[in-house]
Amino acid sequence: MPYKLSVDLPAVNAGYDYAVLTGKSSIFPYGSDGKRSSSEAIGVKLTVALQGARLAPLTVKFDHDPLKVTDEEIEEAVMNCKPLFVQIPDCAVSLFSSNGSGIGMTATAQTAQIVTLNSK
Repeated sequence: MPYKLSVDLPAVNAGYDYAVLTGKSSIFPYGSDGKRSSSEAIGVKLTVALQGARLAPLTVKFDHDPLKVTDEEIEEAVMNCKPLFVQIPDCAVSLFSSNGSGIGMTATAQTAQIVTLNSK
């Protein structure tokens, strides 16, 4: 029997309200035939690595582009070991289970911002 639970980002990230930004891509509409129905994006998805969960990946979907950073800039930051941290205060994470596939996570949000961590 499948189960579903909705929580916030800190609940799946050891209390951290920010995560490592690892990717950004557009979301396109698809028809019932499984083919892309338009070349106009209907949203953006950010991929983050949850540092409080052994860098588990999480994709967060937005109906608009919340960050003025390109995927190429994200890739360069990761390759140079200078990751960008993104805070997503209204992130709603859905945890789900189903027979045979274990536990999965999906997320949606409306706001996101790049943050700078204080060094001690």
